[in-house]
Amino acid sequence: MKKLLDNAVSRRLEATLIMSETKHTSVSFDFNRLKTIRNTESLNMNLQVIKEGKLGVANSTRADGEDEVLENAVNVAEYGSKVSYGFPQPEPHADPKVFHRDVQDLTVDEMISLGEELANFIKSLDPSINGSVGIQKSVAQETIGNTHGLDAHFRKTAFVISSGFQFVEGQNLLSSWDWDASTGMEYDLSKMKTKLKEDFDIGRKNVSVEPGLYNVAFTPMGFADIVAPIIACLNGRAVMRGISPLKDRLGEGIFAPSFSLIEDGTLDGGLGSQLYDNQGVACRRTPLIENGVLREYLLDLESAQRLGRQPIGTGSPGGAGPNNLLVCPGDTRWENLLKGMKKGIVIDQTMGAWAGNPYTGTVTGNIALGYLVIDGKKVGRVKDCMFSLNVFTHLKSNLLAVSKETKNLGQMILPYCLIEGVSIAGRDS
Repeated sequence: MKKLLDNAVSRRLEATLIMSETKHTSVSFDFNRLKTIRNTESLNMNLQVIKEGKLGVANSTRADGEDEVLENAVNVAEYGSKVSYGFPQPEPHADPKVFHRDVQDLTVDEMISLGEELANFIKSLDPSINGSVGIQKSVAQETIGNTHGLDAHFRKTAFVISSGFQFVEGQNLLSSWDWDASTGMEYDLSKMKTKLKEDFDIGRKNVSVEPGLYNVAFTPMGFADIVAPIIACLNGRAVMRGISPLKDRLGEGIFAPSFSLIEDGTLDGGLGSQLYDNQGVACRRTPLIENGVLREYLLDLESAQRLGRQPIGTGSPGGAGPNNLLVCPGDTRWENLLKGMKKGIVIDQTMGAWAGNPYTGTVTGNIALGYLVIDGKKVGRVKDCMFSLNVFTHLKSNLLAVSKETKNLGQMILPYCLIEGVSIAGRDS
């Protein structure tokens, strides 16, 4: 790394180099049986150079590819886009706990044992069920440096365990999934089994739903589709280009006071946590929405410069992106939110909800897995239904509660969310 950066300095270039070496192991089960075991190792170099105000980016997966990647980046810069920034001087960084030796030491036999336990449980629900399980671990060594003296190294682990099923009964196809993800061995097989069994038992009973406006409880998985357009609108490049409705609205109350959204690249156990972003800016914890008030955008160096803001450690050559996003939990337990529903719908999985223009805030999609709730109890699965809401309207005026519990979905940590006045339409409505 030092040789490449010294070479860049001698050529009067600004440069940032990121190197990553990753060992990945995965075990998968399909139709309740062990299907694959994979061990892979990868190396990746990402180099950004600024030459005469133009950006060039190149990648290499070769251990001896430093000279080649520098030449490629310089050549790209000849035709690259103009940038208004330079790479930052080194600054102090947080030290998130993202390396766990128990993940590194986890054996393939132990991974298979976990998978077999879940696969056997799913098969016990019904002999004809198609159960799928995935166990994955990775260990990465990452280094970032630039021509201003930045030189940082850190290790990171990741562990993901997922399980689900597909079940065909007559004309009814029922599918459900659950997973746990962290940098450590943080998983709960009991909770996973409970969810899958409940989805299997209740999901086999289809119930009809009249079209209309309903109180809808989104599980963390369902809520992710509601948060997605907010992320798009917070992107500094979208704000800079004037296509985000959040342009020039910092300090304004956009959402309900009970809604807060945090970007945190320093989170212990966060899969997206790191020392620096991909442009060399130290990661930090930043409130984006605080008690409903817009406080900050997701910024890379270019959008921060153009908007007159300070970068927050969410940058990459292609723009800004979150490290770890957290919707702050509320005070009410999920079971109490559910019990308080007189008549409503729980949406756990959606399909097609990301289609359309995210900057309008409208989210419309099919309910892939959802339940009708009567007097605080799920009474059956709703099928052939669509939902529609607008995040700017519903999360400001129609947000009833967010739960105390949260779920780590990978790089998003979300609670359950109860929203009133969500439009539900059936196939023939």
